Amino acid sequence: MWAMDTRDASNKGGFPALLHLTFILQQVSDELLLKEVGIGLSQARIMSVLHPSVAKYQRSVATALSQTEANVSRQLRVMKKDGLVHVAKNKKDGRQKDVTLTVKGVKKYDQAKDILKDQQSRLLKLLSNSEVEAFEHATRNLSAQHGRRS
Repeated sequence: MWAMDTRDASNKGGFPALLHLTFILQQVSDELLLKEVGIGLSQARIMSVLHPSVAKYQRSVATALSQTEANVSRQLRVMKKDGLVHVAKNKKDGRQKDVTLTVKGVKKYDQAKDILKDQQSRLLKLLSNSEVEAFEHATRNLSAQHGRRS
């Protein structure tokens, strides 16, 4: 379900247009995932790094998402309580924590991924074919530029 609050669609005096759009898309995605799957977008992002369910250091999850370890740790505590991840001290380095998705976590992630793909499909249907092509081209270019800076 896609709904944008059109009362502030002009974004007068606010963030630049691309950042404003990003904020709206994240907010709508977060609300949709919470309603449909019971997880937030931040949790889905963590799951995307952990999928397939191979143990990863908590620190590497934070690095992959360009987030602080503290932020990832807070999300992982909630996810562990909900049975979505398993967190354990690393056997070789007790200062590190290994994180894996549980079977329940994998199922929730797969649901979330499908919902987000459907949401994207519905959004892209609002654009013409040439607009979709331009958007995909711009997305690839921006992603490539980000990859070069990381």
